[in-house]
Amino acid sequence: MRILRFVKSASREANTLAALALAALLVKVAFLNDIPEAFSGAYELGVVSEAVLVSLVSSYVFYLLVVHAKETSDRAILGPYVRKHAGIVVSRCKLQLEELSKASKVSLVLSTVTATAVSEAFSHIDPRSSAPMILLETPLLHANWIQYFNEHAKVSKESIRKLFDQLPFLDVEFVRILTEIDDCHHVNHLSYQAPKDLRNPDLGAWANAFYKYCAFCRELEELLLRRQP
Repeated sequence: MRILRFVKSASREANTLAALALAALLVKVAFLNDIPEAFSGAYELGVVSEAVLVSLVSSYVFYLLVVHAKETSDRAILGPYVRKHAGIVVSRCKLQLEELSKASKVSLVLSTVTATAVSEAFSHIDPRSSAPMILLETPLLHANWIQYFNEHAKVSKESIRKLFDQLPFLDVEFVRILTEIDDCHHVNHLSYQAPKDLRNPDLGAWANAFYKYCAFCRELEELLLRRQP
């Protein structure tokens, strides 16, 4: 089973090409080699074809034993690091949902959160009011909600940057979700909203962007759960 999982974790394109080459090679050796030469040069063409097919299968074995084995080993070593920083991204989202729930009295849980629930919660919160985050202790200065979101976004973006530093060892689906979070409006554009420019009576204008951010974080959490060792 471990060998099968190892092979299945290799490049789909490489597996497909190797399977086709091996099948063609078996057909040639088992059946075509016994057929008399149908036209001039058929034997030489068969020899070249067989050499190419053997070369493809041999290259695939080399890829598995040298290249893919090294990649698998590196991923195993980096796995805890990747899970740690991906977990930070998810936990920051969960913490915001928890504190928004307390401030709005609306239940917000990452696994079940909806756009409607986020919109309702945000409609109960003044963006200029004090968020559960202290910017300065002397004198005491609380962040407002936009500053609060920005501080969480900074931490998330730092963890995402550290994950992207390991890009060669991340699979396509993982990179896609991280990119969606990193590029989403809630994480990437709220910093342009200066605190002095806040005139909105509630956070409703930011509800849709925050929900999309939550949806991407939920995807990331589900992927982490599926990839648990």
